[in-house]
Amino acid sequence: MVRVIGRVRLPELPCWPEGGWLVGGAVRDLWWGLEPRDFDFTAADPAAAARACAAASGGAVFCLDARRGHWRVRAGGRSYDFTPAPQRLEEDLLRRDYTVDALAANRRGAVLAPATARHDLERRILRTPSPAVLESDPLRPLRGARLAVTHALRPEARTLGWIRALAQRQRFGRRPAWERTRDELDRILMHPRAAWGFHLLWRWGLADAYLPEWTSGAGVEQRGYHHLDVLRHELEALHQLLRRFPGAGRELRWAALLHDVAKPLVRRWDPERGYYRFFHHDEDGAALAATLLRRLRYGRAVVAAVRRLVARHMQVPPSPPRARRRWLLRHRDLLPDLVMLQIADRAATRGPRSGNVEARLRPLYEALQEAREAVRAGEPEPLLGGEEVMALLGLEPGPVVGRALQALREAQWLGTVQRREEAVRFVEWWYATETARTGRSGDS
Repeated sequence: MVRVIGRVRLPELPCWPEGGWLVGGAVRDLWWGLEPRDFDFTAADPAAAARACAAASGGAVFCLDARRGHWRVRAGGRSYDFTPAPQRLEEDLLRRDYTVDALAANRRGAVLAPATARHDLERRILRTPSPAVLESDPLRPLRGARLAVTHALRPEARTLGWIRALAQRQRFGRRPAWERTRDELDRILMHPRAAWGFHLLWRWGLADAYLPEWTSGAGVEQRGYHHLDVLRHELEALHQLLRRFPGAGRELRWAALLHDVAKPLVRRWDPERGYYRFFHHDEDGAALAATLLRRLRYGRAVVAAVRRLVARHMQVPPSPPRARRRWLLRHRDLLPDLVMLQIADRAATRGPRSGNVEARLRPLYEALQEAREAVRAGEPEPLLGGEEVMALLGLEPGPVVGRALQALREAQWLGTVQRREEAVRFVEWWYATETARTGRSGDS
């Protein structure tokens, strides 16, 4: 049964389709006093409604799906979608996946919804009408988990049971397109409660269908520095990352969640030490993380950045200042994210061998400060170019010239070379030392 359950205060809108309704998430957010950025309207003529909205708002209009008649307008940081009006709005609302989204508002703000919707909105309950509604779109169970995270919803018992049953079937059967899956996972990942969100995905059985490499860490004991199994440690690392660095980007969040993903594959018991060891889990984990993210259809840049972060997360900056500066130069493509990942990783270890964790983190925070300063300063302008080095040393183009330039770049980074005349002397010294060491000169 559908009825008017109350009213919402509508924001100023550039348009409203004749006879149309505002439906779905925007109505839900307005009910909770939030400011929506995305507005979905039903319209008798979606194309005409979209063009009228674009004209009124000065926005850009797009056809999302010509066959289904879906149109979108973007204007002023907002998105306005227009879809064909259903024959019976009441039936359309009853087919929606969750009651907190089965809402429609008219232009006076009156909200039409199923009878239980008001109760669920007020108590923030995630409820679906039936398992058939969930089964009609394989993305709906995952979307329910995302709504539970982003809107702090508590699943009703039957709904959670249906989600878990469908999740079990999705491990071996029908799944949504990977691009749609990625978008839902990404919204969880970029939420402040991302660690809790992935915990829910695991507890509800959904992660097994989409992230099997990650869930293989559940129950994999570590000991030593660790007090948690592999999966819970990665969740705690993500939690520590967002607690300490709430502005962490997408690549860094994925790296925190997946940094130990290969440990179940490489775990070996060391009887002499009395704990497990995980040789090459960083390198193997980088490959596994890349496979997982490519399956989710992430772009090459995201995959490459996460792969590099996971591969290097064990390469901790040394304490001596000059050695640390060299380390920063070697890893400058990942700064400051790599150090932030290492802080989160170590903050998530509370095992018997971990000692005073905050004391162990101090050198990393010092390195983080230097990394941030290095990123702000940028790489110093080279004092000599390749042609100048070749003329100075009497060399033809070849690998020796490249090594000389790399050595000069490092010396400038360390601050030992700051002027052109110092660069000339340094390159001459470097070449003499290199020739004496290798016994060769020229292009070797």
